[in-house]
Amino acid sequence: MTEPTSEILMFQVGARVFAAVVHDAIRIGSVREVAAGDLVVETPLGMPWGRERGIVVAGDAADVERTLVVDQVIGVRSVPEGDVHPLPAFAAACIGSGAVTGFVIVDEAPMLLVDLPTLVREQAGAAARV
Repeated sequence: MTEPTSEILMFQVGARVFAAVVHDAIRIGSVREVAAGDLVVETPLGMPWGRERGIVVAGDAADVERTLVVDQVIGVRSVPEGDVHPLPAFAAACIGSGAVTGFVIVDEAPMLLVDLPTLVREQAGAAARV
């Protein structure tokens, strides 16, 4: 019997690599033709060095898409369900974003697991308050 697996999307923002559930991404592409108002550039994950790649995520409304600007998309990996962990309560209390939901062990190293729709919603809300 095989162990259940999760599909994760690995991406880089600045010097850090993060993971997200692959189904959170609608598509991956260039940000060159995306309207500036639909780009999510600066987030609690950091500021990307370049502004060429993006992960398209559903926004608040069903027909709205936002593009999270990243430095690179590393790829998709299958990881055993046992390597996906919720964020410990203490860590959740210390992190200022509800978008960091846990961590996943990839190649024996922990990597933060990010809820992309929540990250995009948080940034849209922050932009509206400014």
